[in-house]
Formats: sequence, C-alpha cells, structure tokens
Amino acid sequence: MEGKLKKILILSIWEDIWSLGEGGGVADELQFIRHLTKKGIELHFLIPKPAAKREMLQDSLLTYHTYPNVFRVFRRLPGIMRRFLWPLFFPFVATGRLERLAREIEPDVLLGFTHYSFYPLHRIGRRLGIPTVVKLFGVMYLDRFDFPRIKYLWKSIEQIIALKIPVDRYIILNDGTRGEMALTRLGVPREKITFLPNGMDTEWAGLPVDRAEARRTMKLPPDDILIVTFSRLVKSKRIELLLRAVAMMDPQLLDRATVVIGGDGPERSRLEREARRLRLERKVIFTGVIPHRDVVHFLKASDIFAATNELTNMSLPPCEAILCGVPVVAFDVSGTSEVVRDGTTGILVPNGDVAAFSRSLEMLMRDEALRKRLGAKAAAFARVYFVSWDARIEMELDVLERLASR
Repeated sequence: MEGKLKKILILSIWEDIWSLGEGGGVADELQFIRHLTKKGIELHFLIPKPAAKREMLQDSLLTYHTYPNVFRVFRRLPGIMRRFLWPLFFPFVATGRLERLAREIEPDVLLGFTHYSFYPLHRIGRRLGIPTVVKLFGVMYLDRFDFPRIKYLWKSIEQIIALKIPVDRYIILNDGTRGEMALTRLGVPREKITFLPNGMDTEWAGLPVDRAEARRTMKLPPDDILIVTFSRLVKSKRIELLLRAVAMMDPQLLDRATVVIGGDGPERSRLEREARRLRLERKVIFTGVIPHRDVVHFLKASDIFAATNELTNMSLPPCEAILCGVPVVAFDVSGTSEVVRDGTTGILVPNGDVAAFSRSLEMLMRDEALRKRLGAKAAAFARVYFVSWDARIEMELDVLERLASR
C-alpha cells in the first residue's frame, strides 16, 4: 500500500541491533532497515549510548540518536537486581529524550522494541498524537499458563505490568512462544494484535551444497553422523540436556557420531566442563560463532539437529534446519509442534525427558533411510510454510502504513 509513512522514530534497548549475541545470526531489524530504506522511508533509532565508538550500519535515511545507557550502568550487578532495576530506570532516561526527538522529527509512527518501550511510547504518543506500536520478538514465559501461579508471576511479572500500559498496535513475531494467545489472555484486545511469522532465508532450500567440501572447510569429521545444534549459549537453551542424552547412547553407536555445538555465550565454559565430566570431550566439538553466511553449509553438511530450548524449539535455528532438509529432534514445548511435526519434519519428545531424547537420536542414527525420508519431508514442509524476509517485512510495513494513514 502507498501510504503516508515517511518517517519512523524507533525506541530500542540495544546498542547494536545488527547482530545476535556474540556475533552470530542476522537480526530481524537488519532486514527491516534494508527493506524500508530502499522504499525511501526515513528511520530514526534512539538507542543506549554505546560504551565505545563502533561500526554501525550506514544509510542516508538512517539516523542514530542516544539516551543514557542505564543497561551498562547496572551491568555488574547480580542478574536478579538487573532484572528489576532496568525496567524501573529505563523510562526516566528514555522518555524525555524520546519526546524531544518526536517534537523535532515529527514521525508518522512511534515504534518500540520489547516490553520496556510501553510506557515511553504510551506517554509521548498520547501527548503528541502520534500512532504507537510495540514490537515483541517473542514473549519468553508469558504463554506458560501451565506453570504454578507463583512461578508464572516470577518469570513474567515485568511483562505483565508493562502490558497494563496500552499502545495503538502490538506486533508479535511467532517464535513459538504463542504471543498472540498470551496477550489475548492477559487482556490485550485481539483486534490490536498483529501476529507475524519470522522471516527466513528461503533461498537456502534450493542452494546446492557439497557436504564433503563443507565438512572439510569447517573441520568436521568426514564420515561421522553429525548431531548439531547452534544458538547463543545461555541457560534457557539447555544444551547440557543434549550432552546428557548423548552420554546415555549405546557406546558402539556413539563411536560413529560427533556432536557439534555452534555458538558462543556465557554458558560455554560450563558446557565444556560438562562434556568432560561425561567423558564426551572426544565426541563433542565446540565451533564458536558460526557466521550467518556459513549456516546453510553447516546445516546441509549435518544429519540431525537437536533442539533443547526450554522456551520454544520453533526459534530460527530449528526452522533453518528444517529449511535445509535436516530432521529435528526437539523437546515439545510451547508452539514447537507448529514446525517440528512428529514423523514429518522430525521427532517430538516430551519436554525434559532426556532418556526419550536419547532414544530418538539413536533411532535416527541407526536408520539412514528414516533420516533421509524425514529430511525430504522437512524440506517440502519448509517450501510451503516458511516466508521470505521480503514477504515478512512487507507484512510489518503494511501494519505501519495503516497506522500512519489512520
């Protein structure tokens, strides 16, 4: 739609939104910026002031503004303190700066990232008459109504409080944490919610990859069955459960396999110690960050993808494995079954059942024909189910255009 959208002022909580954690992956917002600036839309990002000068994405239609970096101020405090101090102090440092910029720039839409941005957007949008939209990249534990009440509140209280502050529109990306259901149950009007799929590099599906060459280049065993996973290595990914599942395998079968853990993060050293404790150091490779351009080669050289996340196993890495025709063994948590379909794109295992996870890995390792059959079904599913980045960003742009036109 050709609308009135010419300028967007974006409130972000990230100093650098172009990469995910330790340099792995491509941020959703990188695609957003590239797509909208090509259309001639002016983007103003209000971000925390970086600690040091760094290389940023440059474009004549892209401008950076900063506010005091409250996140860095409290970074040395224990996690539990940061969790409550950050959302408490963020409005004080961001709201005034956002209002001054909004008066100066006169944007058509105010866009905020994550639940931190509800209060500043609500206040400035109402005061200046500018449409407001908050973008949630997932909702963490907000969909886990199966938790005991105390546990649910402990995991989600910041988001629950933030959702009491209304904005004009809520864009939620479907990462498998069932955000539309969660927000609706918490009182957000369904007509204000736009639930969008994650974008994907759908061209990967048809990209030919020489498995042997890819393994040589990435220094992976040429003949082993490769059980792989990659992510930012944090507690919620539960990679230690994969290690424990592998340790339970038939030793003769394990001799034919290698576990490859891609990514980096605060849990890496603990996972390396766990691999040694389980006497798996010869069977586990930690690759560090895998550049996004190499992920397709990594996946197409692999045999099985293991997904152990406690939040959702519908995040980008398992979906990218399906896109590349790699069967996924996953714990069935939140919306995982939307894409990891038991007997079609992989094998679903009851959440947290490490023994069942181990048996599922063994079954795929023993049966090459089953791996190939599930891989072919996975690739066929991906061609129908997943959407390209261009298509996804167009969906998002349509929401913003409608707000600006209104």
